[in-house]
Amino acid sequence: MYEFIFIAEINYTFRCRLADSIGTSFKTLLKNIYLIPTQPLGACSRLQNRFELQGNIALIERGECSFVTKIINAQDTGALGVIVMDNDRTTDDRFVDMIDDSTQRNVHIPAMFLQYRDGHLILNSIENNHVIGARINIPLNLTYNEILQVHRAPGSYWL
Repeated sequence: MYEFIFIAEINYTFRCRLADSIGTSFKTLLKNIYLIPTQPLGACSRLQNRFELQGNIALIERGECSFVTKIINAQDTGALGVIVMDNDRTTDDRFVDMIDDSTQRNVHIPAMFLQYRDGHLILNSIENNHVIGARINIPLNLTYNEILQVHRAPGSYWL
């Protein structure tokens, strides 16, 4: 039995950036979907938790291989999308552009980039609560007025 719970300590709205020229965009609102850290977390090889990722969103850490490789490894499990979190704690004031690696491989799922502090807040909460994932919602976009009203994580970087 796999356990998913609502983790109150990460009940925040996090700012992400869609991948540039890789995959698709999130076309519909995803409510109460699960964010599952990949095993291995870098997702540069075949993912060991394929069953848990199927129909959910993969949480992957940046580094070691191309964004395309990471996303395709998640796509091959049946994941609906990917959130890549930064592996560099010193860059929380900017977003990395996730770009194509020119290998001509086809990415058919959406991917977003999440800053280090936010990504690791989520990952640490999942690990500390001994669950395999967290329930999330992915909105398409927030208007300026909605952004002013969201519950942001402490220290989260917003423009």
